Amino acid sequence: MNSARYAKEAIQDRVSLYKATSSVSLSGVKPLRRKYSTNTPIQECSLTNSSSNILDCCPLGTDNEGNFIESTSGRKIILKGINIDGAMKLPTCPNLPSYKGNSNDSNDIFYDGDNVTFVGRPFPIEEAYQHILRIKSWGYNTIRYLLTWEAIEHKGPGIYDDEFIDYTIKILKIIHEVGGVYVFLEFHQDVWSRFSGGSGAPLWTLYAAGLQPNRFPITEAAVLHNEERFQRDEEPEEYLKMLWPSNYKRLAAITMFTLFFAGKNYFPHLKINGINIQDYLQDHFFNSTKYIWSAINKRLPEMINDGTIIGFESMNEPNCGLMGFPHLGELPANQQLRIGTAPTVYQCFKLGMGLPCKIDEYRISITGPQVYGSKIIDPKGARAWLSPSEANEIDAKYGWKREFPNLGECIFAHNGIWRWEEDVDMNSLADLTESERILISIKQCHLEKPNYFNQPAAKHNLNGYPKTVDLSYFNHNNFIDFYLRFKSVIRSICSNAFVFMQPPVLEIPPTIKDDIRNIIDSRTVYCPHYYDGMSIMFKTWNTAFNVDTLGIMRGKYLNPVLGIVFGENAIRNCIKKQFEEIKQECHDHLGKIPVLMSETGMPFDMDNKKAYSNGKYYSQTAALDALSYALESSNMSHTYWCYTSINCHQLGDRWNNEDFSFWSPDDRNLQFDEDIENSSLLSISQSSLNLTRATIKSTIKMIKARKRGSASRLECLRMDNSQSTSSSNSQDSNGNGKSEDDELSDTRSISVSSIISSTSENVHAKHNRKCYPSPDGVRAVSAVIRPYIVATMGEVLVSEFTIKSVKYAISININKAESINNPTIIFVPKWHFPFLNYGDIFLTSGYVKYNEDLEYLEWFHENDPFVEIDENEETTTFLQPGISRETLIIKNNSGTLDVSKLNEEDNFFTKNQIECPVT
Repeated sequence: MNSARYAKEAIQDRVSLYKATSSVSLSGVKPLRRKYSTNTPIQECSLTNSSSNILDCCPLGTDNEGNFIESTSGRKIILKGINIDGAMKLPTCPNLPSYKGNSNDSNDIFYDGDNVTFVGRPFPIEEAYQHILRIKSWGYNTIRYLLTWEAIEHKGPGIYDDEFIDYTIKILKIIHEVGGVYVFLEFHQDVWSRFSGGSGAPLWTLYAAGLQPNRFPITEAAVLHNEERFQRDEEPEEYLKMLWPSNYKRLAAITMFTLFFAGKNYFPHLKINGINIQDYLQDHFFNSTKYIWSAINKRLPEMINDGTIIGFESMNEPNCGLMGFPHLGELPANQQLRIGTAPTVYQCFKLGMGLPCKIDEYRISITGPQVYGSKIIDPKGARAWLSPSEANEIDAKYGWKREFPNLGECIFAHNGIWRWEEDVDMNSLADLTESERILISIKQCHLEKPNYFNQPAAKHNLNGYPKTVDLSYFNHNNFIDFYLRFKSVIRSICSNAFVFMQPPVLEIPPTIKDDIRNIIDSRTVYCPHYYDGMSIMFKTWNTAFNVDTLGIMRGKYLNPVLGIVFGENAIRNCIKKQFEEIKQECHDHLGKIPVLMSETGMPFDMDNKKAYSNGKYYSQTAALDALSYALESSNMSHTYWCYTSINCHQLGDRWNNEDFSFWSPDDRNLQFDEDIENSSLLSISQSSLNLTRATIKSTIKMIKARKRGSASRLECLRMDNSQSTSSSNSQDSNGNGKSEDDELSDTRSISVSSIISSTSENVHAKHNRKCYPSPDGVRAVSAVIRPYIVATMGEVLVSEFTIKSVKYAISININKAESINNPTIIFVPKWHFPFLNYGDIFLTSGYVKYNEDLEYLEWFHENDPFVEIDENEETTTFLQPGISRETLIIKNNSGTLDVSKLNEEDNFFTKNQIECPVT
C-alpha cells in the first residue's frame, strides 16, 4: 500500500509540473475601457508619501502569517531588491581582485593582510547616488548591504577600522537621502576568507588557528585564483567554473569552520589568552558585529526610527566544517560538487603535513561528477601549519598567548584521528625523493578514527547525548548556539531590529518554532539561498532538462534519476515548486515568519560569453525569468545576487571568475549594425549619459525637502552631457588607447555610472525583442525589471508575469471594508508598459490610479466615486463573510518604445539556439 501511495503521489507531482495553465481566476474580470476611454489619462495618484518614493520606508512588523506588514496601515509588504555590492569582498588598497597578487610568493603584498583598506566599498562616494537611484529605478525597495569581518578588523584582534565605519555611514546616509529603500546588513563570507580562496574573515584568524596561509597553494589546503599556475603568461592552467566552492572541502576551510563552530567539542585544549579557540574566534566576530552595529544605531538614529534600516543577517552561508562528517577517508555521496582535484579529508590532513597524495580529478557532467584522471600533489614537506618559530613571531605581533600542544603539527593528528609511524622523520621530508615521500604517505600513515566527527564520545561534551552526530545535530545545537549569541548582540543594541536567520544552505532549518528559549519571535526572518546547479556549473540555460535539486536532497525520489524534469515549462514549475517547499519548510520548522531569499541569481557569462559579442542575453533572460516567476508565484521576498559596480565583460565581478551583476558599464548604450546578420556588436554610443527627467526632478525635490541639497551633490545628479565610451574602447585626452591596467581598472567616473534614460530616443525594437541590455547597461533587463505587488491589504493568491505576452496578472483575497483608502500598490515598469492606459487594464472590481513618474498603479478596492455604478454589472462573489477574490490583469495593448520595427525571418533561430524569451 505504501508503495502504491508513493507511486500515485509521485505521478501526480510529476504531472503537475507539465501543466502550462495559469492559476489566475478570470471570473468576473472586465476591461476598464468599458468604463473609461483609452484616450483619457488614468487618474493620477494622490501623493500620500514623498514625491520621490513609491512608498516611504516605515517601521515594519509581521502578521504571524509569514508576511511583512506596514505598522501604520497593516498592508502586507513585499521586499524586493538586490545585494550590493559584489566588490565588497575585495579591498580597495591595495587593489586586489581575486586574480591579482601571487599567492605562491610568501613575500607578495597579498599576504600583507593587516595593511589593507575597504574604504571605497561598495563604490566611490561620488557615484553612490547614481548606483542607488539606478537600483531604485528598477522598482526595487530593498538592499542587502554586504560587510565583511575583514573590512572591520583586518589590522588585528580588537583593532577596528573606524575610517571604513565612517565610510559605511556615509553610504547609508546617501541611501536614506535617496529614500524608499529598506536596508538590512550582513557579514559576508565564502569559504571563510580571501586567503582560503573566498572572502570574509581577516588573515589573523587563520594564524590564530595555527595555519600558515602562504603555504596553502603548495599543500592545496585551498585553491586560490591568484596562484601562479592560473595567471602565468605561458600555458596557464584553467581556473575552472565554480572551482572556489571546492575549498569548503579542503583543509583551510574545514579547519576554520570546525574550530569556529565546534572547537569546544573537539579541540578543548586549543586556547588563546586562556580561552578556547572557538570562543576566541566567535568573541571577535561578535565584537566586530557589535562595533559597527552600535556605530550605525548611534550615528543614524533617523534610519533606525523611520524603519529604513530594518536589521542584520547572521553569517552568510555558515558551514559545519567536519562536524557530522561520515567517514574521513571517503568522499561522501552528498558531496556532489567535485571540481578539479577532490581530496578526501584524510588526504587533506596528509597534504597539510607535507605528504604527497594521488588525488582523483573530477569534472561535472550531466549525470553528476565524473573522475577523468588523477594527479599527484606533492608539497615536498611544506606544511599548511605554522612552524613553532613562525607561531612565536605571529604571537608576539598580535600580543596573544597561544596554548597549542605540538605546535607546528596537524591538530587532527594530535587528537589521534590519524598518525604517522614513529620512525618517520616528518622534518626531513623535503630531503627525500617524491617516490620516498609517496611510500611514507601510503605505507606509514594510518587513519585511526575515520568516524571521529559523527560518532559521539563523552569527551566531546555534546548536548543531549545524541546517538549520532550529523548536520541536523549541528543545526539544532552548534548553529543555534551561534545564532542565539548573534541575536543577543543585535537586540542588545536595537531591541526591535529584525534578525535574519540563515542556516546552512539548502538544509532543512532547525525545528525550533516552539522552543522555550524563544529563539524565533515576531521579528525573525528566514533567509534561504538558492542557485540552480546546472546553470551555475555549465553556465548555460538548459531548456531541455533540469533536476529537482531540493527533492533529491530531501530523499524524495527512490532514484535520483526520477528527479529529472524535461522541457522549459516543467523546469520553471519545478523551481517554483522548490521555492514553495522551502517556504513550507520554514513554516513547519521555524513557524509562520517571513521568508526572504537573500541570494539567488544566474551567471551572465553563459554560453561562452556569447552575449558579450552579439549583445543578446537570451539564456540569461530566460533563466532569470524562471527564477523570478518562482519567487513571485511563491510570494517570497528576495534580494538577488547581485549588483557589482566594478563588473566588466572580460573579468566579470573580478572575484573567482563569477559574473552575476545585473548591471555592467560594458553594456551601456550599445550600438548595433542592424544591417549585419545577427546584429554584431560594434561600439558604445557617444550619446550623452542623461538621468531621466522624472528621476532628476524627484531627486532634487527629495534632497531639498531633506535640506541636504548641497551643490556638490546636485552636481552628481545633473545631466552629464560629456561623451563616454566603454572601457574596452576608452581613449585618453590625446585620443590614444589606454593601457590594459587602465582599461581593467575597477574605478569608475561619475559619467560612467550616471543613468541613461529608457525613452523613445534610446529604446529600440532590438532592446525589447532581442534581449539586448537596456541603454543604461541593465542585462537581461526584461527579466530584471518586472511588475510586482509592492503592498496590499489582501492575501496574495497568484502573481504571474509573462514576458512574451507582456501580461501581469494577480489574484488576491481581500476584505474590501478593511482596505478603504489602502489600495494595492503595483509597480508597473515603463520598460514593459511605456504607454499604460485604460485599455491595458482588466479587473473584477474597483478602480485604479497611476503615478507615471514613479511607475506604479494604485488599485482601490471600492467603487470609483466619480463613475456611476452599472446595476447590471456582476456583483462580487464572497468566499466568506467580507472576503472576496479579486483579480487584476495588465496586458500591454498600448505599444512599446520602439522607434523602428524589425522584420525578422521566421526561421531566424536554429534548432540548437535558445530563442529570445521575449518574442
